[in-house]
Amino acid sequence: MTHKQTVLVFTATGRTGGSVINGLLDSHKFNVIAGIRAVSQDKPEVEKLKSRGAEIRIFERDTFDDRTVDILRGVDVLIMSAVGSTIDAQKQLVDAAKKAGVKRVVSNDWAAPTLRGVHQYYDSKAVLRDYIREVGIGYTVIDVGIWHQIAFQPLDESRETYPGQFERFTKIYGGGDVKSAFTDLRDIGTFVARIIDNPRSLNHYVFIWGEEATKKQILDIAEKEKQLADARVAGGFPQVMIEYEYSVWVRGDNVIEKAKTPEYGGALDARELYPDIKPRTLTDYAQSFYAGSV
Repeated sequence: MTHKQTVLVFTATGRTGGSVINGLLDSHKFNVIAGIRAVSQDKPEVEKLKSRGAEIRIFERDTFDDRTVDILRGVDVLIMSAVGSTIDAQKQLVDAAKKAGVKRVVSNDWAAPTLRGVHQYYDSKAVLRDYIREVGIGYTVIDVGIWHQIAFQPLDESRETYPGQFERFTKIYGGGDVKSAFTDLRDIGTFVARIIDNPRSLNHYVFIWGEEATKKQILDIAEKEKQLADARVAGGFPQVMIEYEYSVWVRGDNVIEKAKTPEYGGALDARELYPDIKPRTLTDYAQSFYAGSV
């Protein structure tokens, strides 16, 4: 009988973690454990995961120690998606996974590919990747480009996913013709379930993407769906997001062609690995978004 892997997602109630754990449960191929912070254990999302067959394990805080080792006993794959955890805390979690006998760690990446030194956000994640390799535990690095869910201007500023999203949506960089890769958040879990079930992805970097589009194309989609004709505006922005947008829209880092190169980590193309998965398109998402159904 084929061994059914036990997979723990920490944390399982965030946006990425929620997509991942739903993809695992939908696949029916894994014993699925939802790693939950103690402060989140009474959330309705946790009850829903229980009803779908996920085991719940509670992490008391973001300082991981020998008690964490016990929580990770029997886990084959640890998937990290903890928003707000420090690098030191994530290293402690990797140490606990090593002691518990976890065979593979999916590091807390879920972003856009680039080179070191381009922006702080990527560099901080690279530190954890280096540490996982140093510890000697099996790993998979997964990037997802930019979510469809932050590709379009929110209906009002109160619904921003990050500061400045509403105001900066119409900003054009250069000619606006640099491509970038996008993935619908809901598709991430579907791909992840296939990735960790595939021995080929062990100790590799995989890039998930749904489609590539330029900023001008995104604006065209938005205008078509919402008759958007706002003026292109510029303004102040936190340094980390300026660097991130420079990487995406000026350098053109966030595309599968670059992710595949040795300099960027030699990513495996999730769409080539799993051609039967049909990712949702930006247009599909925009239609639902502006209709108010997502």
